[in-house]
Amino acid sequence: MDSALPDINRLKEDIERVLPRKLARVFDCYGFDLEVLLTPLKWKPLVLVIGNYSSGKSTFINEFLGQEVQRTGQAPTDDSFTILTTHENEENPGDITGTTVVSDEKLPFTGLRRFGEKLLCHLVMKRIESDKLREIAIIDTPGMLDSVTEQDRGYDFLGVIGELAKLSDLVVLMFDPHKAGTIKETYKVLRMTLPASAGEDRVVFVLNRIDECENLEDLVRAYGTLCWNLSQMTGRKDIPRIFLTYATIPGRDVPREFQVWEKERDELKRAILSAPRMRLFHMLQEVDRVVRELSLVIMAMERLKAAFMVRLKDFLKSLSITGAFTFLLGDLLMNLVSGYPSHPFLIALATGNLTPNSLLWPVVWLLFTVAAGSLYFQKITFPGFVKAYSSDPDRLAELESAYDRDLWERIRPKVIELIEKKARHEIWVRHKAHLAKVKKFIKKDLQSFYEKVKRF
Repeated sequence: MDSALPDINRLKEDIERVLPRKLARVFDCYGFDLEVLLTPLKWKPLVLVIGNYSSGKSTFINEFLGQEVQRTGQAPTDDSFTILTTHENEENPGDITGTTVVSDEKLPFTGLRRFGEKLLCHLVMKRIESDKLREIAIIDTPGMLDSVTEQDRGYDFLGVIGELAKLSDLVVLMFDPHKAGTIKETYKVLRMTLPASAGEDRVVFVLNRIDECENLEDLVRAYGTLCWNLSQMTGRKDIPRIFLTYATIPGRDVPREFQVWEKERDELKRAILSAPRMRLFHMLQEVDRVVRELSLVIMAMERLKAAFMVRLKDFLKSLSITGAFTFLLGDLLMNLVSGYPSHPFLIALATGNLTPNSLLWPVVWLLFTVAAGSLYFQKITFPGFVKAYSSDPDRLAELESAYDRDLWERIRPKVIELIEKKARHEIWVRHKAHLAKVKKFIKKDLQSFYEKVKRF
């Protein structure tokens, strides 16, 4: 067991305690879901293993755990998402159905319920005896296929992969030399699903089953093919590190020329066991990102409020001038047109015949002007103000860096939604007080968490 695990767990508990206490109300005010942010902390660190159907995922997992847990074979042998963990003291070993898994609020998988009943029939949790699964859990996945649709599987496979990738602290993406990155679902996962769900630092690329290459020349050819395909799929010129591994299977000798990669196999296993440490780094990165996104939203709403106040001030100025005009001249114009009232306010004031009745029509005209102006502001001016800023929210952004611009692109739809649906509420919120809380959290609490993580 990692000697730092008790400290890691304490820091995780600190994050779970401090973040809601300091920012729960601010999150709620701007439509951010704090529960989504804290969900990955609910349970053990997760390692997601994905790859095409013949990449050796299950074989690798069996070897890593030192026992035959998953079925293996050259053809697709398992069409289920399998969560591998160990049982706690009060629990019994055995399998738990998908329906039970997504219904347990103590587990982070409740979000999978939205993918429907057919997914739940292909989701299982296996609780087995394994010391390696005391502090982490491994998710084995169905092999990715070449030509398959959502209708073929019965559920949104790529959507499920994306949801699990968000929860995972390490994503192990496996390839084999025979189909080195040529599977269509692999392309979609690399091109769209993983970039939207997990940072690049969470993804580990593995070329597995290299011992099945006929010779080193064959391996070099497979490795080059994978590198080329990865560059096309990721759109990156720089190729990420690719672990070269193989599985030790009883009765089959690994050719001597491939045994040089034994250290890489061990390094990959150590990376998997380091998931608890990675959990904190990733969690802090996620908290940092979301809190800074929140600050950008608050600043945008503060600028919206300021722009509204300018618009309101101009409107009130115009309304005051118009109200004064109608108060003084409204009944005089009535008199010129209809002869009524016989003694308009200004004439009564000038002749010294001012009575309480002289104020009746000026007050009526003033109230009418205020009512008409208010109706005009609510029905025409304010909707026009909302439409102008919802169609061009970028004028509310003050972006100082490329990082801020990336964050703004992520939260821009949320800003538009707040303007369109909650503008009347947002213009009266004390945004500056909320922003002060967020900045204090970033400067004090978040930095404190980062300092603690550095010690591990």
